[in-house]
Amino acid sequence: MNLFRGWQEAAIPAPDTGLDSPPAGPDNGPVVVLVDARGSDRDVLEWAAAEAAARGSGLRIVYALQWPRMLDPLGNPTVDLRAREAAEAVVTAAVRRAHRIAPSLRITGNVFPGRQVTALVSEARSTEGALVVLGHNRLSRNRRAARFERALARRLVRRTTASLAVIGLSAAGSVGRSAGRVIVGVDDNGGPPDALGFAFRAARRRGTGLTVVHATGSIERGELEDTVRIWQLAYPEVDVRWQVALGPVDSVVLAESAAAALTVLGSPRRGLIHQALSGSATYNILRLARGPVVLARAA
Repeated sequence: MNLFRGWQEAAIPAPDTGLDSPPAGPDNGPVVVLVDARGSDRDVLEWAAAEAAARGSGLRIVYALQWPRMLDPLGNPTVDLRAREAAEAVVTAAVRRAHRIAPSLRITGNVFPGRQVTALVSEARSTEGALVVLGHNRLSRNRRAARFERALARRLVRRTTASLAVIGLSAAGSVGRSAGRVIVGVDDNGGPPDALGFAFRAARRRGTGLTVVHATGSIERGELEDTVRIWQLAYPEVDVRWQVALGPVDSVVLAESAAAALTVLGSPRRGLIHQALSGSATYNILRLARGPVVLARAA
């Protein structure tokens, strides 16, 4: 497999304020997207291609092939090579579609023999700072789909430095106070530095503003303000707004995120993986948000 590392985003020096500099880690790793034979993830593929182009990185299109079980005329187990050909055709079609979104984008396709979770984790582990992209239609349809997403999120946190994006595009006519903006939700799980850095860079790439959603009582406001101020010094072109409200962070973020360009959450610490991804605020937002959501990790 050919690996591609995008250009390194130039660091913007922050003025000397006596505060610590914002942590490094530009989001320029490859974007990894899963496709299937049904073609049900076209919007997700297009989003992934556009995001890879904006990041200046490569796009990796993955198809997880589980070989159909067959018997040859003598009754011995065998494989159907036509399944491999069909899978390669799906990947080829996806590559062509992605090139229509971003003609100069570097794209690689891979038919991975195995389960979907294993395929995505394998791609994410091959380089730092990857962004794994899933479609929202994989969530909430049934318990099996929900288990798939939770299992993937846990394994990404444990074994990679990848971030996870769950794409559910808002319905036409959706409105919200932060429509078109990037939102970052902050609570005690994992943030705020990773999530804030990712959110500021995402807002700058999109040429839009950033709304910091803070559920009162989640962390000390003074500490959060200091961290946000550091990032503002590094990205002065990003307009920053605050939304402070009472209540659980998931409810506050979901209320604010209608028609947002992107919602960014901090990744849970390793010791909180099960708690954070089994019915907690983080998973509620991934499952219920009506727009793209990223669970951000440090590069």
